[in-house]
Amino acid sequence: MRNICGLLALILGIGGIYCLTNDYGAAGLLMLVGMGASIYRGQLPQKVVRKLDVSQLADAQADSALEDWEKARLDYERVETARRKIRDSQLSQQLGLMQQEAARLLNYVEKHPERIAAANRFIHYYQDRAANLSEQYMELEDTKLETGQVRQVKAQLKETLVSFDEAYSAEFTKIINNQLLDMEAELTVMKQSLEAEGISNNRQEMSGEPVELNAHSGPPATGIGRKKRPRRGAVTKVGRQGLEPVPEKMPVPDNLRNSVLMQKLIMSGLAIALGTLGAHKFYQGKTKWGVAYIVLCWTLIPTFVSIIEGIRYFFMPVDDFYEQYYR
Repeated sequence: MRNICGLLALILGIGGIYCLTNDYGAAGLLMLVGMGASIYRGQLPQKVVRKLDVSQLADAQADSALEDWEKARLDYERVETARRKIRDSQLSQQLGLMQQEAARLLNYVEKHPERIAAANRFIHYYQDRAANLSEQYMELEDTKLETGQVRQVKAQLKETLVSFDEAYSAEFTKIINNQLLDMEAELTVMKQSLEAEGISNNRQEMSGEPVELNAHSGPPATGIGRKKRPRRGAVTKVGRQGLEPVPEKMPVPDNLRNSVLMQKLIMSGLAIALGTLGAHKFYQGKTKWGVAYIVLCWTLIPTFVSIIEGIRYFFMPVDDFYEQYYR
């Protein structure tokens, strides 16, 4: 929706300027008003309701699953809202990695609603705490206080949130391992049924080696449960000056790449075509900067600056744009 509003604002803005320069003043003003309305609409929170299919669950289990799903979804949105507002780039980047892990887990639960009970600790403890701590950090930033106590609390919040990425992954691994155990039990029963009917595994008899499934013998073939390598862009250690980031950039999640690319092109177009009026700043949610561009538009300084910004957006790598500007 945000990209659609941005594209509509770009079209209306260009059309409005064209009308104003060709003696269609009323139509031009109307289009510019429409441009502003489109940008404003794009800044409103997007409520995407994802429903959990519980038709295969018992009534009591279905009610509990729906409650857990609603809480998980709302807490995910709370963390995402805080991530976008937090000004600390290191923490915002780390929260982005956490959100990717949470999205993987929630996508899995959405496809396997019968597994939501196994995600109880993730939903009611880890994600709930992550949402609360993220909001607390955001509130401390909003106070703009830099006392020793405030800095100490912010550092503690930051350090705690860093560990949640691994906790998210560990919970997801437990859920998958539980499924593997269920699959192992089901296959064992099936094997016994086949043997009872006189059907045997000829390949097993020929090789003389038993074929076993053991979820405890090592990590599954999917790689889940292996010792994790440090994540790209993750904050990995705490030094005297606080958390030290690794230099790599946070990659764009595959499911967001097209959206990020579209937003990059829209921002580039707004900056080049309508940057004099600060359209790209309003689109980013930087209202004060947008007003400053309008106030100074008669100097043509915003025009030159916005053209440079638009070219920069256009040629900026998608991963860099995602980390710095995507909202």
